[in-house]
Amino acid sequence: MDNDPKPTALKRRTILRGAAVAAGGAAIDLPLFNIARADNSVIKIGVINSITGVRAQFAEADPWTYDIIRNKYKNGIQIGGKSYTIDILPRDDQSSLNGAAPVANDLLLQENVDMLLMPDSDAAIGAGDLCDAVGTPGLSTMTPWQAVFFSRKGNPKTGFPFTFHFFWGVDTLLKNYVGMWETVPTNKIAGTLYFNNSVGQAFSDPQRGLPAALGMGGYKNIDAGSFDPTTEDFSNQISQFQAAGVQLQTGFMFSPQWQVFWSQAAQAGYKPEICTVAGPFLFPSGIDVLGARGDGMSTEVWWTPGFPFSSSITGQTAKQLADDYQNVTGRQWTQPIGYVHAQWEIAIAALQKAGDPHDKKAVAQALRTLSVDTVVGPVDFANGPMPSIASTLMAAGQWRNATGGKYKNDLKIVYNGTAPQIPVQAPLVPLSKLS
Repeated sequence: MDNDPKPTALKRRTILRGAAVAAGGAAIDLPLFNIARADNSVIKIGVINSITGVRAQFAEADPWTYDIIRNKYKNGIQIGGKSYTIDILPRDDQSSLNGAAPVANDLLLQENVDMLLMPDSDAAIGAGDLCDAVGTPGLSTMTPWQAVFFSRKGNPKTGFPFTFHFFWGVDTLLKNYVGMWETVPTNKIAGTLYFNNSVGQAFSDPQRGLPAALGMGGYKNIDAGSFDPTTEDFSNQISQFQAAGVQLQTGFMFSPQWQVFWSQAAQAGYKPEICTVAGPFLFPSGIDVLGARGDGMSTEVWWTPGFPFSSSITGQTAKQLADDYQNVTGRQWTQPIGYVHAQWEIAIAALQKAGDPHDKKAVAQALRTLSVDTVVGPVDFANGPMPSIASTLMAAGQWRNATGGKYKNDLKIVYNGTAPQIPVQAPLVPLSKLS
């Protein structure tokens, strides 16, 4: 875990400078590399994800996804009348902004990859600047687009020269949160708490984040602020929420922190009616570990087998893709499956549209104007909220203890106000009705 999670401008410059020095150049004046290849029939695609560390769950589906891509294109992919093989080069940033620097240096300056995929938030921020500096197309996801765009000082008029990001925005998430909450009567007193990193900062932003959404929804916000990664005692925050009569618990944190918070809440007798916290409820393992007290946790829904979309690579529906993952791995489907797969759909579409996978400027221009239907829904960079950004669909859901079957809990879509094409599967149930 990164003990200093704030992605400051100083850190970004340090990352660039360190990578550039290793390559024998300067951070600001890195040239566009065009290293001769031993085999021009190979497309080298690097991937930086959190294979280890606090966000390792986000990378669980990566090896299975690589097998899909390798099998699909085992006889080559046709681009511009030529056949190419795809070489996938995965790297681990250890769930750390600083961990992204050396692996980005390796892939961009040593391996000279044709494209860099960054499913992890620290990779998007830590390696994105270097992609732009050396002129290599980069594609990131699985982080609210504001956290990447504004942390990297994106230009609202031009975006980034070589890097692109697709995901839903905090604004869309907040609409789903508030819309879901309004289906259950509460005293409209909310308690907020945030993990102190770039995503937590985006969620806590007074103008764009949860405080603004709560205000517009008529909720009183009991703000307990941010906490550091080493925090293990939430008793002060819980006491603050209890004293205020909080019935809606929300904010952002990861599963290990929520486990501690929720256990201490039980000990203190703190019982909100709704728990909607971004982060800890994305994965079935984050719910399973809570036992019976995981019943009723609500969350943002990026992707589920219930999404009515199909893969442009394999033709599989969302349900078929999830079923395949469960059959092959023996593990329950997780939300990142859809976005890790969709990232490859976008990458392949951009390489084909460019006509020459080794022409990095052409690939970047293809991404800039790309519109493709994926297993997570439509992805349209030409009409995004900012240049270089494509905003995707999402819904809101609630975990319920399963009544039968192989897995302990099921995620049900309970609100679809921003994406009516995604079917609602159940109503939101207050926690007091589940005990």
